[in-house]
Amino acid sequence: MLEIVIAAALLWDFFLAEPPSQLHPTVWMGNYIGCLWKRRPRGKKTALFLYGVFIISSGVLLFAGGVYALTYLIGMIPGLPGRWILLLAGVPLLKVSFSLRYLFRSAKEIRTALENGDLQESRRLTSWHLVSRDTSQLTENELSSCVIESVSENITDSFTSPVFFYCLAGLPGAWAYRFINTSDAMIAYRHGDHEWGGKFTAWCDSLLNLIPARLTSLMIVLAAFIHPRSSGTGAWKQLVKDRKNTASPNAGWTMSAMAGALSVRLEKQGDYILGDEYNLPDHGKIDTALQITLLSLILTITMFFTAIRGVQWVLYTAV
Repeated sequence: MLEIVIAAALLWDFFLAEPPSQLHPTVWMGNYIGCLWKRRPRGKKTALFLYGVFIISSGVLLFAGGVYALTYLIGMIPGLPGRWILLLAGVPLLKVSFSLRYLFRSAKEIRTALENGDLQESRRLTSWHLVSRDTSQLTENELSSCVIESVSENITDSFTSPVFFYCLAGLPGAWAYRFINTSDAMIAYRHGDHEWGGKFTAWCDSLLNLIPARLTSLMIVLAAFIHPRSSGTGAWKQLVKDRKNTASPNAGWTMSAMAGALSVRLEKQGDYILGDEYNLPDHGKIDTALQITLLSLILTITMFFTAIRGVQWVLYTAV
């Protein structure tokens, strides 16, 4: 049943609209985090850190615990009706824990604006959809780099990690990850109260993404070997060389693999450079990055399905 839910959730993501914001659990999570953050203790490091622990623990209990309670109650329905209801409920409940369509659509919108020579619109879209850095002075090549960086980094957050934890711990696992990742995006910064209030969130997010980010980077390398206009060897070499060049312990893995696959330089000024031997990409490289991303997603799904079947076979033969 796991494979059916994952496949159906993916089809929903690519071909159907997101639920309205009033009904979207990620919006609920964001509202919950924002509401608590407004009531944070001010200025005291220990108090802020403990408050961050409270935000994470209470949110995971509320959202992941709520999904666990719901699936448990559905599971109490006997026979085939219970299994069908659990299957039908599982698809939207998993779907809302990840979003690939938005990532792809945003990248394509920026690529189109760059292709049309509309630099101002490209800067606006990049800042609005993908990055928090100041984009007002970025060139076409720097904007293209931003898009490719964001796409390759967010494959992990937007898909691999939620599905990885769904396979490990069911829907509560996927929702727990989504809450922690949403919290990380909202309060885990290195200034003001965020420095200590978001520290526990950042630790949790980094820990949870540790394995998925490395799996994703390997899938990017494999996809680069398959794609006719990319370099699998380059992806592997750049991964080995530059994976530790970012402040994040995870982001550098997927971004460096993509930089090597495309033979381009990805750079955030004052923060990191990946593929320093290459030039910054032009907007044409965005399409290739999206194609490699799609191939890596197919490989990731294949990997998950193979692992699920392997575990099922082991459990069946053990019995």
